Amino acid sequence: MKSFISLEEAIEILNINTKALEVEEVDLIKGINKTLAEDIYSKINNPPFDKSAMDGYAIISEDTLNAKVKLKVIDTIYAGECSNNEVTKNTAIKIMTGAPIPKGANAVVKQEDVHIYDKFIEVNKIAKPNQNICFKGEDITKGSLLVNKHKKLNYSDIGIIASSGINKIKVYKKPKVAFISTGDEVLDINENLTEGKIYNSNKYSILSRVYELGYDVIGIDHANDSSKNIGNIIKEFSKESDLIITTGGVSVGEKDLLKDTMDDIGAEKLFWKVTIKPGSAVLCSKFNNSIIISLSGNPTASLTTFELLARPTLDKLSGNEKIEIKREKAILLGNFNKKSPQRRFIRGKTVYNEGKQYVEMTQIKTGNGILSSTKDSNCLIEVQKGNTGLEEKVLVDIIKF
Repeated sequence: MKSFISLEEAIEILNINTKALEVEEVDLIKGINKTLAEDIYSKINNPPFDKSAMDGYAIISEDTLNAKVKLKVIDTIYAGECSNNEVTKNTAIKIMTGAPIPKGANAVVKQEDVHIYDKFIEVNKIAKPNQNICFKGEDITKGSLLVNKHKKLNYSDIGIIASSGINKIKVYKKPKVAFISTGDEVLDINENLTEGKIYNSNKYSILSRVYELGYDVIGIDHANDSSKNIGNIIKEFSKESDLIITTGGVSVGEKDLLKDTMDDIGAEKLFWKVTIKPGSAVLCSKFNNSIIISLSGNPTASLTTFELLARPTLDKLSGNEKIEIKREKAILLGNFNKKSPQRRFIRGKTVYNEGKQYVEMTQIKTGNGILSSTKDSNCLIEVQKGNTGLEEKVLVDIIKF
């Protein structure tokens, strides 16, 4: 087991030890929030025919070169229907939005741009060729790539795939997650708070984040400070779960029992302690087919390390090609006047102004247990080791949630 390693080395170790889950075929609608296991190509042109973009009249544009020309209306086409009639000189066919352009027509005039006289219309404006026509394949051409493999599907992806008439897709199975909080001092929120005790905020913040990301939780438990108790829960959860997240018990105190627990159950310890702040106290292990990420019991520290290590591990289990941290640039609002002997992550909130991305710090109070810093935050601001402070308007790296 490696100890006191860099964040990059921790990620590499997790990459080596984490593989995407099996592939399954599902109904398209059940693919939401799952990761594609194949490239999806369009089976048809979209639209599949030339169609009207407006309610109006299909005409020959050259007929409108004469002022206030009258055209005979010879048919009506509704969406979903076709006409066997052909538009010829000085004729028109009434057409609804989405209906196929009839033979002979090369333009559509809007309903508002004509006067109606019984079976004739008078066109008030000169029509240009191809006006108000959506052409076959204009949006998507047959055989074009719709969605890339390894893309986590959202509502837009599902709609685009559906537009091609595809009803079954291959996706990676979603990982099953289990959660264990530890500590004699921790009470659940339905218990009366007594002296020396704290409420189990980690359980609710971490689990809510897992649910928010769209993953399934198959087990939740709390263990008091007993290596045997913790080990028994891990052994039980490892029978079904792909990732087990624990909180507490990973530092160097007498009751920091996770390292001993992993030895007791015969788990493989991958690394312990990462040189970041907050969240340096983290232990990663493997047991049966489960990856176990043991986070600090301090709320801010546990949430920080969850975003840096647990979340990207879930992404890879779900079908991402690799575990990686995706960074963006933002302009800092305000000053940060604190030295950083090791790499630091500060909670922040991105804002946009005149096309530029800014970030303001939400973490005003310092300390691993300051849960209030999470409020309104949507990113981490990365401060490199050895930094003596950050001045306002400097460009910084951020990691969005």
